[in-house]
Amino acid sequence: MSVLRLFIFLSLSTALVPCAQSVTLPAWLRLLKPMSRAGAPRAALKRVSVSDFTGGTGESALRGLVKELTQAREFTLTSESPDFTISGSSVGGRVTGRVVNREGEKLLDRTYAAPGLDENLKAFADDLIFAVTGKPGLATSRIAFVSDKSGTKQVYLCDPDGKDLQQVTHHTYGCVSPSLNADGSAVAYTSYKTGFPVVQVLDLGLGWERTVSDTPGSSFGSAFSPDGNRLAVVMSFLGNPEIFVIDLTTNSAACISDTTGVPGSPSWHPDGKQVIFSDDRGDGPRLYVTEVSETNEAEAKRIRWRTGYGFCADPEFSPEADSVAFTARIGSELAVVVKGWPNGSSRVIQSGGAAHPSWSPNGRYLCYTQHGTLYVQNLYTGQKQAILNGHGQITEPRWMK
Repeated sequence: MSVLRLFIFLSLSTALVPCAQSVTLPAWLRLLKPMSRAGAPRAALKRVSVSDFTGGTGESALRGLVKELTQAREFTLTSESPDFTISGSSVGGRVTGRVVNREGEKLLDRTYAAPGLDENLKAFADDLIFAVTGKPGLATSRIAFVSDKSGTKQVYLCDPDGKDLQQVTHHTYGCVSPSLNADGSAVAYTSYKTGFPVVQVLDLGLGWERTVSDTPGSSFGSAFSPDGNRLAVVMSFLGNPEIFVIDLTTNSAACISDTTGVPGSPSWHPDGKQVIFSDDRGDGPRLYVTEVSETNEAEAKRIRWRTGYGFCADPEFSPEADSVAFTARIGSELAVVVKGWPNGSSRVIQSGGAAHPSWSPNGRYLCYTQHGTLYVQNLYTGQKQAILNGHGQITEPRWMK
C-alpha cells in the first residue's frame, strides 16, 4: 500500500495522515513580489530621549540601558525634539520603565523584577524597542549551536554577542541539530544517548527532558513551529525517512513529505502553515516547500522551490517571510545565500565555507558558521562579526524567533 494512503497508529497513540503530493506552484505564490532586505536602505530611525532614572540603582540602570540601546542601533538617541521619551526608576536592581510618545501617550509602563539588573534592562530594552518599532529586540534572544569543545558534540546557548555561554546537554554520545522555541524556554535536538538518533525536548527552566517519539527507527532534525506547540521531525519508522509534524500537546503526528530521497533540515514559515526542507534524491539536496494541513484528513501539497543552485540545504524563512536563507555550494565551497520568497533574486551573503544560516528575530541579521567560528552579519551594512571563536568546532546555529 502506498505511503499516500497508509495510516499507522504509533505506540504513543500517534495518528498519521497521508504524505504530500507534488503540485505546481500556485498562481498566488508566483505573483507575490518579495521585499529585498540585503543591501536595502533602512527607514529613518526614530528619535528617542532617555531621561534620568531615579532610585538607588538608577544611575547604573541609566548607563546600562543607554548601552543596550546603543548596541541595538534601533534609535537615534537625542534630547532634541524626540519622538519618544524613556524614563524610569531602579531600586536594588529592580527596574520600572516607561515610554511615552511626542503627544504624551504612554506606550509602555512595566516593572521588571528578575534577580539581576542586567537581566531587567535587557528585558526592558526589548520591550521598548517593540513598543516603538513593532520589531522584536535582540537583547534577550539566544542562539543555540553545536560545539565539540567537550570532546563530543553538545548543544550550547549564547547571547547574540557570544556572551553568557551555557552548555545545555551532557550526553555521552553527543547531541546535534538544536532548535529553540519562540520564547527560548525549550530546546529540541537530536540525541545519541542510546547510540541511535532520537529527538528530545529539554525544558530550560525546569530541566526535564522528554523523548518526542518512541517509534522504531531514527528521528532527527527537529524544528519548533512558531507557536511552539509542534515539531517538524524527520522519522524513518516507515523505512524511508519522511518529515512529520508532531503535535506536542496531543502526541499526534502527520506525514508532510512523500519522497524516495533523504529529507532534512525542516524549517517553518512564520505563519505556521508551511515547512521548507531539503531533499537529496541522489544528485544533491534541493529545496521543497510543503503545506501543513490543519486537519489530519487533508493531504499536504508540496512544491520544489528552484533557487538556481544545484546543492541547497539548511533553509530558513525570514521573520517577515519575504526571503529564505540557505546553504549553497558554489564551486567547491559552501556559501550562505539569501533569496527573495517566493520568486525574488538571490544574493551571496558569505562564501568561502560559510554554512547553516539562521535569522535574527528582527530579520536584520544572520548568524552562521565558517571554519568552526560563529558569526553574526548585518544584512543592511554587510558588517560581519565573529562572536564566538576558539570554542571547539561550532556548527548548526539556530537563533530563537
